[in-house]
Amino acid sequence: MLFVQRARHAAAALAKTPVHARTLASLPDQGPEVVSGLQPSKVDAANKLGFKEDEGIVAFGAGAVNNTLLALMSQVSSNLSLVSRYADDIEKDGVTLHHRGDEYVVPAGDIKLPQTSVIKELGEKIASPRIVLNGRQLGGDYDEIFDSMGPATEFVVTAQNGPSARMLADAAQKYVERHPEKKAILENVVGIDAAMFVKMSATDTRAATVLQPGAKWVFGAYELLGGGGVALNQEVSPKTLEKAQNFTEWFKLLDATDAGAEDTHVTLRPEAVSGKLAKTANNIGGNYGAAIVTKVVQHHAELNGKTLEGPLPYGVLHPDFDVEGAFGELVGQDRLGVVRDQIAAARDMSLKAVGEYHDVHEELFEDVGINKASVLDAAKLYWTELDDNGKRIPSNHPPTHALAVFERRPSEPLLEDVIDAVGVCQTPEMRALLEAFRRVEGDNEPLSNDFKWNEERSWLETPEVDTIKTNVEAAYDPVQLVKIQAHHFQKPVIPDTFVTGLRDMGEHAMSFQERLGEYKAFYENLQVTSGLPGASSSSPVPPPPFYNLTIGGVYRDTPDRTEFKNVSRGYVTHATPKDKQIVADIFQRLGVDVQPRQVAISALRSKVLLQHLLSLFKPGKVVCHVPTYASTIDAARNTSQHEIVEVQPGGRFKALFEATRKASAEALPDEPVVLLLLEPHNPTAITMNEEEVEEFHAVVRDCPNVSVIHDIAYQGYQPQQQDSGKRYRDDGMPHKNQIYVAVLSTSKSMYASGQPALYMADKDSLPFLVDHYQRVATGPTSVFVHDLPYYRDTLDDAYMPSVWEKLQKPMLAFVDEHKARWGCDYLARPDGPPFITLDVRDKLEKLGLSNKGFRELSLRLGCPVLVDTGVLRIALTGFDKSKHDEVLPKILERLDFIMSLGPDDEIVTTFKQYNPFYASTGKSSKTVMG
Repeated sequence: MLFVQRARHAAAALAKTPVHARTLASLPDQGPEVVSGLQPSKVDAANKLGFKEDEGIVAFGAGAVNNTLLALMSQVSSNLSLVSRYADDIEKDGVTLHHRGDEYVVPAGDIKLPQTSVIKELGEKIASPRIVLNGRQLGGDYDEIFDSMGPATEFVVTAQNGPSARMLADAAQKYVERHPEKKAILENVVGIDAAMFVKMSATDTRAATVLQPGAKWVFGAYELLGGGGVALNQEVSPKTLEKAQNFTEWFKLLDATDAGAEDTHVTLRPEAVSGKLAKTANNIGGNYGAAIVTKVVQHHAELNGKTLEGPLPYGVLHPDFDVEGAFGELVGQDRLGVVRDQIAAARDMSLKAVGEYHDVHEELFEDVGINKASVLDAAKLYWTELDDNGKRIPSNHPPTHALAVFERRPSEPLLEDVIDAVGVCQTPEMRALLEAFRRVEGDNEPLSNDFKWNEERSWLETPEVDTIKTNVEAAYDPVQLVKIQAHHFQKPVIPDTFVTGLRDMGEHAMSFQERLGEYKAFYENLQVTSGLPGASSSSPVPPPPFYNLTIGGVYRDTPDRTEFKNVSRGYVTHATPKDKQIVADIFQRLGVDVQPRQVAISALRSKVLLQHLLSLFKPGKVVCHVPTYASTIDAARNTSQHEIVEVQPGGRFKALFEATRKASAEALPDEPVVLLLLEPHNPTAITMNEEEVEEFHAVVRDCPNVSVIHDIAYQGYQPQQQDSGKRYRDDGMPHKNQIYVAVLSTSKSMYASGQPALYMADKDSLPFLVDHYQRVATGPTSVFVHDLPYYRDTLDDAYMPSVWEKLQKPMLAFVDEHKARWGCDYLARPDGPPFITLDVRDKLEKLGLSNKGFRELSLRLGCPVLVDTGVLRIALTGFDKSKHDEVLPKILERLDFIMSLGPDDEIVTTFKQYNPFYASTGKSSKTVMG
């Protein structure tokens, strides 16, 4: 394995080697092996520049950057402090910096370590620091930094990646609004934005850092208050620049560069915007990729019964890295190909993210004369280091992200900051890299997609699950069940030739159903001998019933088909008059007054048909309720280039129609506006009342550029659902070029699971649509057309009314009573079957669970629900109507148990302990779907 050896302990190094001071920083490197303590010649030079050795220097955040700066500054200052919650190694070992063949050592105890919790006492501990170093990437706020500043504070050095100067200046402005008494102090502080065009790598201990050859420091000056220097081409005042120049001359004394390069490799700019560009690009191109590979190798090593000894270096991304020599024995030869693929994928994602970072900051890069090719070359160079002979080899030093994920610590939010600053739409590649990193950072990282098909064991066939099964069967305890861990697999690689945005497309937990089915079989096969009523060793019983509340289709007990013979396996090319008559009979049975000539059979299922219908429109605006079918909206945005206008369902259909009118008024000439009208809205089950239907017609009448795609799922089963499209089928739309299309999902209304949709349209559009699909599609299957009489004859008019009366209405009353205690509320209170949708954003945050985490927790407890972006959906259509009375009280009892769980309950804490992948990131649960 290629790992950095642990740096020598500082005390041992001092005991072996005499310490001498270098005479002048500008002389070639002829100094001793160890540099420690005040260096008299440098102290004298610093005094002449106005920097006294007893003036305080306080650093916020332990890491490679601040370790480097503290080690260098210890040569001229005896008053060093570090504020960090990750300083255990430094408290024990001090700080060691490897640079220019030497070790710069700050022994343990020479750096004061005031606790973050007593930050207000910093003034007493460090006597108002002259210099504040902000290398903190996470785990604290700017107020602590500003609190530490006093009358003697003159400089703050922002040593982070990203737009750190801008962020600190903005925070300072807000701080003095809250603390006006500190305004004069902060006005005196000059900002030094430190861009380090070199790797400062942590070793396998946070107490030791490597400052690699080629060190180049570009300082950008800015004003903490007033904003000078933080915008493009906005320079600081002459007074501020003079102070910053004085700091720069002081810094040159510290030997921070290669010998002889002090004047050329420590430079100052009168502004801070462009200084971070190359450094940030290099970190995007190396830090995340090496961390991802670290966790992948660590996981595969564990599967092979081995242990990874330390984080992987930057060089693992280099094409010349010896993968087999480094990992062959560790992960096993059968997994080596998967590891190679993962390294290649991490390398590819990293470079794409770097290229995108250049693109979104192209103007800034051009301002400093750096083109895209140079940025990419620099990122690749970052994977290397110089050996003793001056040859470029794969770097042997691990980046801070790799060290953080290896030690299971949070890492710096560099990509999050960049994405937040630039915006989501412009950063798909950076978001892809961040998503991959977050998955592995969660500690239960996904395996390679290829490995999914090579791993013979399922997630429920591990020794750990066997032990849990034995324990549960011996004495039923749901706490044991939540210890079960799921395997996660990365999504397949997207071909480069496909359109962008596909990795962001989603559906409402369809992929969850496979794992649900596997777990349901496992759960229902348990035989419990104690802990449940009637259970004994001689008479084991199954666990409490499994209630699947995720099903979106309809369960009905229907008779078998009796006329199923001599049916072709092919497709029909057209619907005959007889077929159309039966389709019309079905619609009429569902409450839609339609003639055979007004109906058609799609070759596509309803969701795919909706996507295709939206693709027929020129790029325009699509107005819709959210949440809704994610795949439909994503396809409209990503592949049809529509602008999506999202409307929360809390305002019911009135808000939807108001948004439609607004979109109509703002649309460009010849730009279509499409109202995607889901009725009932899935998943809230709200349906238009008479007043809302009249407003719908008014929108169509008043807005000539508005067309309608009307999804009428569950038609015939909603107590108040009306046939609002009849006037358009019979008479056409009120304006030229307006379109009305209604789509009926046969799996919902007819229990024809997996079968094509039926559709209708306005009088003028239907002929074109029928002709279009006859030309471009294969037609519906002959089996479906043959079965049309069966679907008509087996329609169950009593099924959905039973769902409404016996399940949904009493459950709504139950939710009304308990939702405040549960800590949630309706997303929109339904007025028809078959869903209940709850806004659980605050509850997820309190529990510390992600959306998938709560979903998985409910699965382990035998009552799975769907949860996405803070929306919890309970589906009530998965039960035979003859069982409705029987299952209701048991479902309510289980639902109350799950929804009443708190963050300190053993079930929740145990689940998060064994499934850290599902712990909340603190971000995703705060945004409602869409």
